[in-house]
Amino acid sequence: MELKFFYHSAGPHPVLGEVFYEMAQVSSGQEGAQRYELYVCSVLGAVAQTPASCDRMLGYLAAVLDGTERSICAGGNDVVLNIDTAGVQVDISINDDWIGQPESKFTLQEWQKILEGWKHLLELPQGSDEVVLVQLP
Repeated sequence: MELKFFYHSAGPHPVLGEVFYEMAQVSSGQEGAQRYELYVCSVLGAVAQTPASCDRMLGYLAAVLDGTERSICAGGNDVVLNIDTAGVQVDISINDDWIGQPESKFTLQEWQKILEGWKHLLELPQGSDEVVLVQLP
């Protein structure tokens, strides 16, 4: 699975100037893309809005990976990440059908790579043409 993170222009704003949005997408034509679009790409902006929030989430993953913590519940904006030794369960609380689903379970290593790539994007200047590619197993 390949994810791509990039900035997308939303156009000019009369006060702010050019406005950009952080975007996350599954590279086209991949099997299982819908799962990653819903449970990864659509939730990144809710759980990791800044490099510091990425670091916080990466710290949670590291604490579970090294055995310091057995489980951590984190997230924000109607998204909950239940992190434990079995992986990361992504629950989107605005729809009961998106809570506790088997397809919303990912490995700790997958979320670690995802957050590292997303953090890299957030550290780039807004409007950068760079595309961050994240390869997942």
